[in-house]
Amino acid sequence: MEPPDLVLVRYGEVTLKDAWTRASWERILQANIAQALRDAGVEHTISRDRGRIFVHTPDPRAPSLIADVFGVVSTSPAYSVRPDLPAVSRVAVELAQSFNPSSFAIRPRRSGGSISSDSLGREVGQAVKDATSARVDLSRPEMEIFIEARPDKVLVFKDVVKGVGGLPLGSQSRMLVLISGGIDSPVAAWMMMKRGCPVSLLHFDARPYAESRAAAMEAAQVLRKWTSGRKINFITVENAPGIDRIASHHPRATCVLCRRLMYLVAAEIMKREEAYGIVTGYSLGQVASQTPENIMAEQVGTMAPVYHPLISMDKSEIMDLARKIGTYGVTQETKSCTAVPQKPMTRANLEEIRAMEEELGLKELALELARGAWVERI
Repeated sequence: MEPPDLVLVRYGEVTLKDAWTRASWERILQANIAQALRDAGVEHTISRDRGRIFVHTPDPRAPSLIADVFGVVSTSPAYSVRPDLPAVSRVAVELAQSFNPSSFAIRPRRSGGSISSDSLGREVGQAVKDATSARVDLSRPEMEIFIEARPDKVLVFKDVVKGVGGLPLGSQSRMLVLISGGIDSPVAAWMMMKRGCPVSLLHFDARPYAESRAAAMEAAQVLRKWTSGRKINFITVENAPGIDRIASHHPRATCVLCRRLMYLVAAEIMKREEAYGIVTGYSLGQVASQTPENIMAEQVGTMAPVYHPLISMDKSEIMDLARKIGTYGVTQETKSCTAVPQKPMTRANLEEIRAMEEELGLKELALELARGAWVERI
């Protein structure tokens, strides 16, 4: 049997929007799919109609490639048949014979056209039964044959490839992600991309206190594969001057003040990147610094919205996602920064931290560090 000639693409949340938003997001999704296929060297044509996208290509890589585009709920490699019951039955029989099941079910769906779902189920099912001697089992069949009838064609297929879901990348505004060399922050970036946000990545180079830039850069290279052709700005800021100043004056508060400095710098970088928020890989209580008290002391008054997409996830969930994304193998458990005190603050007092910030001139230092940032296009 010849390979399927078309990929049926389904999407979810997009269909719930008003007509103008839906049309706009459908165009973005279609363009992202087309770019992902071009990047992989898959020749195709693409069209859209009645809540579905149709990618015309016999390339067997296409269903999986498309399933990894944000906004896609599922894909199916399908045979496109003229809307004629005998023609549909012939394709369904060939498909069943290639699999040779002991039991089967026909799953018809009508989205327009003159052929009813009942006719599809009854007549195609009988043709498959006669040709294969397989029994009909609607509850637990060995093989399911899906048939989707549309006004101009009928699609016949057996496989459904689960998609990544979410919203089309580019349908929401840009976010600035604080990326370390650890496991969590690339996953946080991916989660915001899944909600439609292009990302810029901000890495604080803490050498000689910590070495993580190489791992962060490798994670960025992996995230680039999920962008449907978009490049990513990888921004580096040298943070050692800030750590020097903080650790020499308030060693117990080093972690909290260092993070507060990072947010102040990020708020400046965010403006340049035309981003609308700062994203972290925080998971509540995962480490000593990620307590509610510390998070409040780090962020209040930094004049930028901060998003924590992993905040309620446990480590095993985050690691599973990192494996799925592909960043797990290039990142690592964050090694302790050598500036971390033996007994770091876990319940920072906001007013005390703000007084320390004023004393150390962290706002002025943040402006200085932000001016020294450099950008690499990935």
